[in-house]
Amino acid sequence: MFNVLVNSEYEILFNQLKAEAPDSFELTLVDFSAPDEKLNSLLCTTDAIIGQVNLSDAQYESADRLKIIQTLSAGFDRIELAKAKRYKVMIATNNGANAISVAEHVLMLIFALYRQLLFHHRSVTSGPWKNLKHTNKELSGKTLGIYGLGRIGKELAKRASALGVKVQYFDILRQFETEKELGLKYVFPEELLKSSDIISYHLPKTSFTHHLINRNSLRKMRSDALLINSSRGDVQDENAIYEALTSGQISAAGLDVFEVEPLPENSPLRKLENVVLTPHSAPDKESLILAVRNALDNLLRVSNGNEPQSIAVDHEKETRKFLERFPDVEFLP
Repeated sequence: MFNVLVNSEYEILFNQLKAEAPDSFELTLVDFSAPDEKLNSLLCTTDAIIGQVNLSDAQYESADRLKIIQTLSAGFDRIELAKAKRYKVMIATNNGANAISVAEHVLMLIFALYRQLLFHHRSVTSGPWKNLKHTNKELSGKTLGIYGLGRIGKELAKRASALGVKVQYFDILRQFETEKELGLKYVFPEELLKSSDIISYHLPKTSFTHHLINRNSLRKMRSDALLINSSRGDVQDENAIYEALTSGQISAAGLDVFEVEPLPENSPLRKLENVVLTPHSAPDKESLILAVRNALDNLLRVSNGNEPQSIAVDHEKETRKFLERFPDVEFLP
């Protein structure tokens, strides 16, 4: 029997996980935030964990059969990769299960801002039937700058290109084949900020990306540019975004993530007209179904002695390597 502990963060998906798991899997729902004697005894016979779980050294030592910690999300920032590596435990993500969903959400935010959707909706429902079509914008022909070309960034690039958008990107890992396949232009951060009509961030939470969206980076953007962030709230300085939106440094913003979630009631962002705010709602039901299947497929691979897909990349390590190669690049503009 291949024993799998599922963290209670995925309780809503537990029945689906059990229904789709192979007969050789034994799944148990546990709460890693409140460890007890039962959890400690279960760890001794655990082969895999599903969840963003950061085990203590003592827990790793107890779980001497543990082979993999699998997340259902693209992110894994709550797990210490170096510690897991010391105990020879693999960390794997959802293998892009939510990539299409988030890419579509980003396009929705862009269209909502360019077509002033919220204003026009209120104009119909509350009156006085006024339209601002003379100030609407077309997406076709614009330049989209993607900051971070992971799975989500690639899916966004595909869809934006199909809509007649020029796409450029920056990533610490340059991807020549994708550039050729999709016709992308690779530029460093400062050029990305200065020359894009829209900047969309798709980055993990690391010490290097904390408040990457800041007063200085926002000043480098064009005054008619859109800011989109659907990655991590930690990436943005919301006070700086508010100042940029109210001073005219940038035109508008679409945000699906925030430094504190739920967004506090006294956040000044709530009162602005040139924003579209969504409650970390980019994933959809199809992406959750796919995340479950990808996770179980990965665990089946491991149970059969094979390598899993979508091993977590150490972004801290890769960023340091990039900065050593390109010391003159202003990674934090």
